Amino acid sequence: MAEDPIKDILHYAQALKAPRIRDAAARLAEQAREASWSHEEYLAAVLSREVAAREASGAATRIRSAGFPTRKSLEDFNFDHQPALNRDMIAHLGTGVFLAKARNVVNHPRFRAASMVGCSSGLRAA
Repeated sequence: MAEDPIKDILHYAQALKAPRIRDAAARLAEQAREASWSHEEYLAAVLSREVAAREASGAATRIRSAGFPTRKSLEDFNFDHQPALNRDMIAHLGTGVFLAKARNVVNHPRFRAASMVGCSSGLRAA
């Protein structure tokens, strides 16, 4: 161990390719000292920053990889253009429950907003 533990943390974060640890370590160390955090609380806070950033980055990567033609959400859908659509069914599909059941809803005979629900469900699932 070096005399400066923060230098060690920065080195280890770089070796682990964990830039959010590098970015948060010193700032959170100061906050931990002021609030008398335990070592475990400090470590959990630093690691949580890295995990949150990786999850967000992973979601962005999955969205890019999906190749959606545009970013759409059900909140943006104009039901006035498709008055025959069942709003409750669309709202239910928007929850993504069908994803856990691995059910195909895009080819449903009563379904007319395939692109909108498909894109918005994919974005939520990412």
